[in-house]
Amino acid sequence: MSILTTGAFLALAAQCAPNVHPDTSLDVVRVESGLHQYAIAEIIPKNERVAEGKSFISHYPESKDEAVKIIRRIEERKRNYSVGLMQINSSNFKKLRVTATELLEPCSNLKAYQYIITDCYLRGGSLTNALSCYYSGDFITGHKVESELNNTSYIRRIGLLDNNYVVPGTREKINDIKDKTHDDIIFESWDILREYPKQLNGYESKKEVLINERNNEKDDRTV
Repeated sequence: MSILTTGAFLALAAQCAPNVHPDTSLDVVRVESGLHQYAIAEIIPKNERVAEGKSFISHYPESKDEAVKIIRRIEERKRNYSVGLMQINSSNFKKLRVTATELLEPCSNLKAYQYIITDCYLRGGSLTNALSCYYSGDFITGHKVESELNNTSYIRRIGLLDNNYVVPGTREKINDIKDKTHDDIIFESWDILREYPKQLNGYESKKEVLINERNNEKDDRTV
């Protein structure tokens, strides 16, 4: 299938992009390709765009062979393009030593994504800057509202708040506290859907509670 399920994607992300939090990878893939492994975004050169027209053309081929044909046509036009699950841009191919055809494979695409967004994060110093850098190659464009995309910024489409306040809002501070407590949650390596926390700030996990309840029921029956 050309469109991956959420479970299949998370399993691949754990294997092929283990250094990036799965929540971040899932949010990025939903915006970039909608989990479509053969998705291609063809960038229209500025001098060829019509007034108020789109800056890109989205292609969603149903097979690898069809995707390769579209890529060849785009390259013949000498246009920039992005390919695959995480929409790796053609400007990165040489640096990453990969081809567009290789990036149609989900794991290869995720490995390239991990390299790019990790580099962006280390240089940008924050998740929002890293996402902007991943999207556009700089730390500014991803914060800007784009009229052709429902007047939203890339950061907003990912699902993050993006503002320029020097002093943050009180609700943002509360959310920060919640995020920090979430960091204490540990999941087993097999739990790719993150349904059974191993530890919840010193409390038993949901799975541990169920196991203990069953053991208690057995003990009651043997009395």
